[in-house]
Amino acid sequence: MSAALPAPVERAPGAWIVSPGYDTAFFTASLLVPLTLWLGFSAGVLTGIAVYVLFQLLFNLPHNFQTWTMSVLDEGDRKKHGRRYLLAAVVCLAVLGVPMALSPDGVYPWVRDALIYWGYYHLVRQHYGFLRLYERKMGDVPAKESRFYARYVDAICYLPLLVRFRDPELMTIRVGAVDAWIHHPVLPESAWVPILALWVAFVVAAVAHHLHLWRKGRRGLMPRALLLISVTLAFGLAVLVVQDIIVGIAVVTAYHNLQYLGLTWFHNRNRAAEPAEGDASNSTIGWLRGGKVWLYLLFTMFYGVVIFAPRALIQGQRLAELPLAFVVAMHYYVDSRMWQFPLYPERGRWLRLSRPRA
Repeated sequence: MSAALPAPVERAPGAWIVSPGYDTAFFTASLLVPLTLWLGFSAGVLTGIAVYVLFQLLFNLPHNFQTWTMSVLDEGDRKKHGRRYLLAAVVCLAVLGVPMALSPDGVYPWVRDALIYWGYYHLVRQHYGFLRLYERKMGDVPAKESRFYARYVDAICYLPLLVRFRDPELMTIRVGAVDAWIHHPVLPESAWVPILALWVAFVVAAVAHHLHLWRKGRRGLMPRALLLISVTLAFGLAVLVVQDIIVGIAVVTAYHNLQYLGLTWFHNRNRAAEPAEGDASNSTIGWLRGGKVWLYLLFTMFYGVVIFAPRALIQGQRLAELPLAFVVAMHYYVDSRMWQFPLYPERGRWLRLSRPRA
């Protein structure tokens, strides 16, 4: 851990973002980790609360911290976008904190549910982002094909949620003796059965299309195919099969978290390995450049404990949820801008979509 970082990683061969092993470990097969939590819950080894706590401390909040390493902890980014971040912080604190304090059981549940649905959208957009990265690596993907798989990601993620709307019990969070119903329209069978059939039709169409492309000799299909298989399994199992909604949320979100941790580690490691590009005021990148990976990892985990502590230690007080809800909302906002390549052209270089500078 104390050795200096290796030289910058060159562009991955073929259609992989990093390499076959790295992509599989972080971007696709990482789904096995949250599925293990689900199996532990199903076997009675873990309670729903235990799954939630492990998910937050091991995956969600550590991934949340990575956003700050590339934004608010970076002096250059603060100079460019600091006012936006400050305004967003004030808005998030007001929208979350005022209902928590003044209407904890009236207005706040609606705000909480809006944050949950925003988070769901955030997950789907990340999968779309990975799809675009893989298609950029593949090269020469026809526009019609690209549009179809963009809609495929939407359908495969959102349609299961609509199917879950069939039963209010499936949209009820239970923590101890407290029940919290997530607001949604209750769909009759005449509505959700065709939606489920449409989901199946999308899966069949994608499988048939990939088989067709494989028979035609299309190269570079495997990385994108593995991503689509993993996303389909994640949302199919978590939203259609898992009954406890906290466990379902943990499954799809922890998968998202592991993907994000893998991508940001690759990005930050490459940035740290280019001294000419590093900003000395960014301590986290400096730790990596100086070989202090242990310090980087320590702060990543310490951040999660600090943010989650009020929620865990102060039961029954809505305002105790504010630190966690605030950083989650800010992450959604900052992250929605941070991966826009026109705003951050250097992202492409540090993700090795273009050659590193000499």
